[in-house]
Amino acid sequence: MNSEKVIGLLRLAQKGRMVEVGRTAVSILLKRNRASLVILAADASEKLKKEIELECIKNHVPVYIFSNKVELGRLFGRDELGAIAVSNKNLADGIARALNLP
Repeated sequence: MNSEKVIGLLRLAQKGRMVEVGRTAVSILLKRNRASLVILAADASEKLKKEIELECIKNHVPVYIFSNKVELGRLFGRDELGAIAVSNKNLADGIARALNLP
């Protein structure tokens, strides 16, 4: 996994307004079939993980575990953040490739 590349791509998605953060925003994006990739914090609650993963499976959206709530929150100017959804397909593909690297 190339953490620096993932963080860079997430910042790019944020600048381009191609990312939604937080449980509610991610759920809405999934229900509207506009999410291309979802990232969950490793230390997110089991309830959140289960809820988001079920929505992702239903909508055929890949879901990845990355970092922790504090680090993800810091990236997006929050205290803690458990879920992120990327709406741009190309950025989502780049993030997925970076997350799958050994």
